Amino acid sequence: MKNRDNNRDRLNGDLIKKNNVYYYRTVDSTNLTARQLAEEGAPCFTTIIAEEQKKGRGRLGRTWFSPPYGGLWFSVLLRPLRLKPDQAPPITLATAAVLAEYFSRIYTLPVTVKWPNDLLLNSKKFGGILTELKSSSHHLEYLIVGIGLNINQRQNDFPPEISRQATSPAIESGRVFDRTKMFLSLREELIYAYHQFFERGCRSFYHLWLKHNSTLGQTLTVKKGNDTISGLAVDLTSEGALTIKDNRGQTHTINCGEVMQAREAEK
Repeated sequence: MKNRDNNRDRLNGDLIKKNNVYYYRTVDSTNLTARQLAEEGAPCFTTIIAEEQKKGRGRLGRTWFSPPYGGLWFSVLLRPLRLKPDQAPPITLATAAVLAEYFSRIYTLPVTVKWPNDLLLNSKKFGGILTELKSSSHHLEYLIVGIGLNINQRQNDFPPEISRQATSPAIESGRVFDRTKMFLSLREELIYAYHQFFERGCRSFYHLWLKHNSTLGQTLTVKKGNDTISGLAVDLTSEGALTIKDNRGQTHTINCGEVMQAREAEK
């Protein structure tokens, strides 16, 4: 938070490191640090968290605002032995579903998932996921799941260009959260979920995504490369692709893209 540097706001780096997590005061990007550790042979579930990211990144090359004392900025390295490269992308959606369930169950916050990777509170964004991988045509060497979560920010902590779209659990609930405790329990949930993903794939998380999604039933405009597709979001495939039906009744299956516009479908 702005001009706030006290013990309450700090992550407990000593406790975090005792739980076999790499803790940094400042990094350029936790995903970049995770990639460096991966190249050095770090094992599956190696986790990196930083109090601050100087060059935090979101999808599509965007910057992720990651100042100290307010959020959770961390990355998890995964080495799924039996997963093929084309089976990896749905892990982003599975992660989002697990995060939404966690915040809803543990903190009774009405978190929803906007396809493919945004976490919303009362229709405002408080979290996002950036998944990167290294693979050959037939072999997946590793995955890095980067997670950015606003937690204790106040509204005036956000830059003007994002303040209308951004929020935090603290803003929406009026509470201040113990970020260290939250991170350690959330990491346990994620590691358990990734074991499930490795064994059963994205289908294991389909029901959670349906439970928390804010996408189905809305009329969307999705940008995919240079193309845009508009229509009603009607379903999610077991591989995490979004199914849209346009105004001519044609169905489109979208594996990746950006939701540019969304509104409730007319009843």
